[in-house]
Amino acid sequence: MTAKLAETQMWQTNLASLIRSGLFTRAETGELNGLFTVVGVYGDETYSAPMAKYSDSRRAADAANIVNQLAKAPRSVESN
Repeated sequence: MTAKLAETQMWQTNLASLIRSGLFTRAETGELNGLFTVVGVYGDETYSAPMAKYSDSRRAADAANIVNQLAKAPRSVESN
């Protein structure tokens, strides 16, 4: 269980950094080697490496929806 928690915290930390950079526009789901992935889409429409991988497509879709909600939230100057 500790490994899963560490993996979750790692991708969330990387995601927060990506969102704060201002380069991130949205998250999308995909499929890679039989797993459902969450990838970031940059402003120039290029994709990040998979930020998370799930065996269940619903979990990936839920994660992408949450990420998109976080990305749309207004950011204050102090958060940089």
